[in-house]
Amino acid sequence: MGFLYMILSLTCFGSIGILVKFADLRGCRPSAVYTLAYAWCVLFGIGFVVWFRGGAFHVPAAVYEIAVPFGIMNAIGGIVFMAGVRFGKISTSWLIINLSAAIPAIGSVVLYHEPVNAKKVAVLGLAAVAVLLLWKDKQEDEARRTVAERNSEEMA
Repeated sequence: MGFLYMILSLTCFGSIGILVKFADLRGCRPSAVYTLAYAWCVLFGIGFVVWFRGGAFHVPAAVYEIAVPFGIMNAIGGIVFMAGVRFGKISTSWLIINLSAAIPAIGSVVLYHEPVNAKKVAVLGLAAVAVLLLWKDKQEDEARRTVAERNSEEMA
């Protein structure tokens, strides 16, 4: 069952990148897209609870203490991501967002003292290499764009 959840999660999470680019191509404002997305999340969540729990639902205070900052950070991250996609390629932007998984990985080691083995260190090292290669790719794209702009100005 865990494998099914993983596949569903990867499919849904990966689809967000495609939908963000689609919204950008349609000229949608990032704040409007994410406001409506989170409104649908609330409606879906309420429907899920009512369907499976019959409306009997109690939320401990600790859940609010965790969910409110989580929701705020998620909304800010989504809006900023969608606004930033306009200035770059979706493939590069989405890859960097997915590489941000290094932040909770480092946090889990530092805050929760999760054991680290050679494989985990290697994976984090590869993530760092990927970020450096993305940075180099971005520099090369900007250099090509500058050359193309100069050439078009000289021809004009």
